[in-house]
Amino acid sequence: MQFEFIAGNLALDFANTVHDYGASVSEDDLKSGSELVRWARQAGLLSERESQELYRQAGANLGPAATGFQRSLRLRRLVYEVFSDLSHGGRPRPGALAALNSYFKQAMAAVSIQRVRDRYELGWEENAFGLDRVLWAVTRSAMDLLTSERLGRIRQCAGDTCTWLFLDTSRNGMRRWCDMEACGNRAKVRRFRQRVKTEARHARPRLERGDARRRARET
Repeated sequence: MQFEFIAGNLALDFANTVHDYGASVSEDDLKSGSELVRWARQAGLLSERESQELYRQAGANLGPAATGFQRSLRLRRLVYEVFSDLSHGGRPRPGALAALNSYFKQAMAAVSIQRVRDRYELGWEENAFGLDRVLWAVTRSAMDLLTSERLGRIRQCAGDTCTWLFLDTSRNGMRRWCDMEACGNRAKVRRFRQRVKTEARHARPRLERGDARRRARET
């Protein structure tokens, strides 16, 4: 499966692995630990060697992999709740922020300043491995966005059945759709069909009146 990364932020892309939060049966791209590993590999969070080891753990349903997968689903829901609230001008629940802070503290415990060629940057400790590191990367991305000036640019797709989140980087800040070729085009088609139906309803009485006048002249 090829995942979509259209949000402009890793944490939002992670939240978007559910397509329709709140639906009676949601479309979920992450139904197993193996799918989470595949997502992380495509997101550039894991090397091929790391991915293969985690595939093995997930396939065998080993304890760390199973636990990491459940924790990732809880984090995903938190990220969605926090940024969905913000996208509509609201404030996240205190409980959601507290839970996100808990993930953040765990992530920061595995980070250190490292020299990379001629500069320094934050990186993961050598023993930071497995699905936890994926969760930490998502958590760090969420916190970077939450404390950035881009907070007011968080949007939620205006599609009827789409709940995807994204960063609006358009010049006028008026982007409405997660993807114009998908949700945007579907909305255009719906508006066109509705306009045709409306015009047909308005045209019917005129046609009927015209028929009545023709019949009156004929008699």
